[in-house]
Amino acid sequence: MSDKVHTIDGPKAASGLAFWLGANGFKAALFMSGCAALAYQVAWQRALSQIIGSDAVSTVLVVTIFMICLGLGSELARILVKSGERRALKLYAAIEIVVALYGFLSIPIIRGVNASIGTSDSLTAGFLLNLGLLSIPIIGMGLTTPLIVHVAKESLSNVGRVAGGLYGWNIAGAAFGALVTGLVLIELLGLSGTTWVAASLNFAAAGVAIAALSHLPLRSKNTVASGNKSASIAFNSALAAVLFGFGTLSIQILYFRVLSNYLTLSTIVFPMVLCAYLLLMAGGQWLGGMLADKYAHDLRRVVIGLFVIGAVLFMTALRMPPSWASTIGALRFTTFNGQLVDVQHTPLIGDASPVAVFVFSLLLMLPVLFWSGLFPVLFRHVISSVDAAGGGFARVYSLYTVGNVLGAFVSGMFLLPLLGTGGSAAATIVVVAAGCATLMLSGGARRKTWALLAVGAAAAALVPSNYYETFKFDRYRVTDVFEGRTGVATVVPTETFYTIVDINRTASASALKRDPGPGDQYEAWRWNHSDLMALDPQFRPKNVLVIGIGHAYLIDAMLDFPFIEKITVVDISSEIISAVKAHTEGPSKRIFSDPRVNIVVADGRRYIQSAIRRGEKYDLIQNKINEPWHAGGSNLFTREFFAEEKALLNEGGYLSTRPLVGHLSDGLHVFESAIFTGYYHVYFRNGAPLDPDRATVTTDIRNAWEAKLPGGRGREEAGRATLNVVLLNNIPPLAVTDANTDDWPTFEYYWLRQVLGTWASPRVGLGSIDLSNSSRTVPVILN
Repeated sequence: MSDKVHTIDGPKAASGLAFWLGANGFKAALFMSGCAALAYQVAWQRALSQIIGSDAVSTVLVVTIFMICLGLGSELARILVKSGERRALKLYAAIEIVVALYGFLSIPIIRGVNASIGTSDSLTAGFLLNLGLLSIPIIGMGLTTPLIVHVAKESLSNVGRVAGGLYGWNIAGAAFGALVTGLVLIELLGLSGTTWVAASLNFAAAGVAIAALSHLPLRSKNTVASGNKSASIAFNSALAAVLFGFGTLSIQILYFRVLSNYLTLSTIVFPMVLCAYLLLMAGGQWLGGMLADKYAHDLRRVVIGLFVIGAVLFMTALRMPPSWASTIGALRFTTFNGQLVDVQHTPLIGDASPVAVFVFSLLLMLPVLFWSGLFPVLFRHVISSVDAAGGGFARVYSLYTVGNVLGAFVSGMFLLPLLGTGGSAAATIVVVAAGCATLMLSGGARRKTWALLAVGAAAAALVPSNYYETFKFDRYRVTDVFEGRTGVATVVPTETFYTIVDINRTASASALKRDPGPGDQYEAWRWNHSDLMALDPQFRPKNVLVIGIGHAYLIDAMLDFPFIEKITVVDISSEIISAVKAHTEGPSKRIFSDPRVNIVVADGRRYIQSAIRRGEKYDLIQNKINEPWHAGGSNLFTREFFAEEKALLNEGGYLSTRPLVGHLSDGLHVFESAIFTGYYHVYFRNGAPLDPDRATVTTDIRNAWEAKLPGGRGREEAGRATLNVVLLNNIPPLAVTDANTDDWPTFEYYWLRQVLGTWASPRVGLGSIDLSNSSRTVPVILN
């Protein structure tokens, strides 16, 4: 029997709509489908992070949901492709329509069901609930590419190019979806609006499939029957598919961690890096498919070439000194750790340009191009007849996603905490080498197999074990590293009284190494909230919640009050806590031994939601996230979260946070009043607005009020006779910003408005705007 089944872009479709549908229609459909899939994933993951948290475990669980369902969809496709091309195309159109209908309602469904049913503190329960919620649309996404490959297959001689090309277009669509969602859609339309755009793309893809039906060549029943064979995959090929899938997700996790340490956690970084990664994956499908068809008689040589080039480039990327990236603006610093950068390098402080992020990511992640090419080569290896192309692609893809699940879970939960980035990279090289070796040994090519393994072992051995300690630039010197599931906490000494502790090189905390000395700027009374307690003599907090260990100043200062009974500190990163604990010296070290302090490693938003369900109450909540414009941080400053914090406060209790116009605008929407005394905090009261006419210093706060550490600004704080107070019941005109909500996280997504010049920055400090119309000066009374 001839290998020929039918030709999509042959003479029968030589012109007009028929030609377009044959040559480009399926590519366009898969491109739109891939774009929609990534838009959904970004939007759903953001919504789920507000429900089950954004810590390492929660993130891995969300990725696992996607991978499991994609694999189930692909496995289901093995059955459906037996029905013939016309029915497969009808199924494809129906699936796109079902996904679109779900997509239109997905955000309200996710939030509504979790709010009414997902009330357990168990992550496992949350995982299972959302697995059920998202299973239908994601399984549908997993069905689409195998069905189109089944319809579009032509002949055995080009089956690799067809499968790799179509899968490549699907991934290219995903790359575009990641880019436009992260830079434009969420900012412009919010999460719900983003899913509406994605659903429209699903409808468009279905329309292409329906239009293509009338131009699909009819075949006899005998031809249909012969074209629906199932592919039988040998154990070694199945194992290789799993190992290749493992490597694909593992290298993605590793590269995202490495690149965030170059580029910081700016919100433009993730979409640009993900776009670059997916484009390289798409290119790998096209490259692998072309090589698989061209060298079909010697696929093992193709496997060796793709693996060796990828392994060497991966090792080289991790051995390059990070300082070289500064020449193209890809080594970035925040305003906090940027204090260690010399004057001529100050342009490196702040967000990188999207172009610099994209180009640098492409260069550093080049191994992805070659390793992703292993998928179409493996597919071509297991297909002996074009009749089995659809089922074979479905089976290889489902096994590949099993490896994806293992790669995400094992790398994120075990390899990185145990081996660090360097060790995990070496392990990933070994895993992919093992996948290649299983294919080589099946053909008896023992000598080539051993040579391949030797190259893999050499590349793995050359990966640096102390990778992050190579980050040295000007006076910025990483001297200690704490790596785990959440990220990489790097320790950078300064010449002042604190040591910088960054998570993924984004300023997160610091450790006090000594008491402030002459020339240092530090006012203890401003940190211990004694200004607020003097203005409100009835406010004497016993139970305090601190979100984010930050610089630990507040925790240390609050311990001086005799009425403090408990301080609960919640931080998402065990690495940050370990680093701060290891490098804090002097009296401040007591925060880790005082029985009144309880440090909890958890997502702050999830902890507060759980505390509300447990019926807990606090007198003071201090939200110590200083830079919420970094990835995920604005979840802790949405209007919905302000309302949750208010629900957790006792009557007359206070929320304290950094005095930024964005926080004031959203906080006033919930609390209706705010107090600002001019320095570190703005206070929101749960209850009637405070209207003080004096600041009364009682004996129980006298010591804290008079606390003045060496090196203060030279002002006699203990002897001050007046206190300036700003009382706000309405948002001042200069403090008006776009609302930051769960559905519309404007604090974090701002690139488009910034480019268009319409962005009212929520980062402006209250001390930088004129608040004289709301301020008063009250006398200080020592009682």
